[in-house]
Amino acid sequence: MKTPSSFNFLLLFFLFTARLFSQTDATNGDWKSRNVLKANTVECDYMIRQGDIDNLGFGWEENFNPFTGKSTPSHAYPWERDSTEILGYDMILVPSSMGTKEAPCGGEGYSGQQGALKEAFGKTVFTYKIPLAGIDTSKIKNVSLQLFVDDFQSPVICSKFDFFINGKICPVASKSINSLNQTGPIGKLITIKVPANFISEFKKNEAEIFIDDSKTGAEDGFAIDFIKVMINPKSFMKGNLSGVLKDEISGKAIPNAIIEINDVKVKTDVKGAYKFTGIVAGLAVISVTAPGYPEKTFTVDIEENQSAIQDLSINKTP
Repeated sequence: MKTPSSFNFLLLFFLFTARLFSQTDATNGDWKSRNVLKANTVECDYMIRQGDIDNLGFGWEENFNPFTGKSTPSHAYPWERDSTEILGYDMILVPSSMGTKEAPCGGEGYSGQQGALKEAFGKTVFTYKIPLAGIDTSKIKNVSLQLFVDDFQSPVICSKFDFFINGKICPVASKSINSLNQTGPIGKLITIKVPANFISEFKKNEAEIFIDDSKTGAEDGFAIDFIKVMINPKSFMKGNLSGVLKDEISGKAIPNAIIEINDVKVKTDVKGAYKFTGIVAGLAVISVTAPGYPEKTFTVDIEENQSAIQDLSINKTP
């Protein structure tokens, strides 16, 4: 793919003005490595990471840590893919249904790479085959996934992604992806608690992760920097969240509603207030259910050791 000269200038400017911060740490290993297995870290019993931690190849500003929940600055696109990368990482991808029907809600810049993807690879999305050899599967009780994702925009582009684990759609993970609105484009860490009925999929020799919108025709391109599997997670970087839930029309507080983040539920009090402590840093997906209202999903940025305030409003009409 021929890269526009304007992009080359922007990339060189970024490389000289932002230090390509990378490191090795006890929980993630060498950030430059593309396949890492670590046992008995402070975070979990086993950590398996695929993909280097390098912000799609753009690098990090000095001392930027993606696990603290901060969003990256916006970056230029398109970019030249590093041919040594594992296919599917650090590259623009587009849904397989794009072009099969009229896009429901317009499009965005990444979707312009469809032709180049098909010409180079014959497809526009890839399966991530994450090796799980070397793990004592008898000890697996809980699993969490962390993904550093870029430019998903389902709420505005009207895409509907499915998140597959070994060929099975995982609704919780799909919901997380479809809640993202990453215009910029910007990168963000998301953490997904794997449901109990999917734990057995991580007792196999590998876990196949596949993300695609195969139905809507939406022009919603995206990118993935890395996928991290955490077996029996013990600790995360965390922050707090509070706010008030109100009716969108009347402005009245809604008591006794259920607010849920990653399988943790709290109930709003008589003033509609809710509070979470110890929410995993990154983009939190908030689900709200209240009598007489349709379920609604929100997102909020949670940063390490910070307390976010997010007031919510819902409407009885979907």
